[in-house]
Amino acid sequence: MPGQLRDRPHRGSAPATTTRDWMAATIRNMADTNTTRLCTLEATVGRAEACPEGACPFWEPGGAALDGCCAFEQLGITADEALASWLLEIRARLQSAGSTAEADEVRRLFGHLLSDSDE
Repeated sequence: MPGQLRDRPHRGSAPATTTRDWMAATIRNMADTNTTRLCTLEATVGRAEACPEGACPFWEPGGAALDGCCAFEQLGITADEALASWLLEIRARLQSAGSTAEADEVRRLFGHLLSDSDE
């Protein structure tokens, strides 16, 4: 009889066996489409702003096997408000640089400041 339970699910509507990897990938894809990643630096200074991801100079692009990630988060340090504010200022200067030369100059100054802090 059509419409009975034995007619469902339709062939091809779901994997024949649901594997743990398939379920994890499905959940991960659902999470990726339903959530907005918050910027760790902005949160540290008390603002809930979406992470600009690829538009941020501190973003490490992903590849075939890895997703992109925040370079600051990868350092594994806890930012205080002063450090986060300083990094947000550096980010703003890099984003507003009108030319490659200006961006290179900001990066040079940033590198110089980091080198001086190690001494």
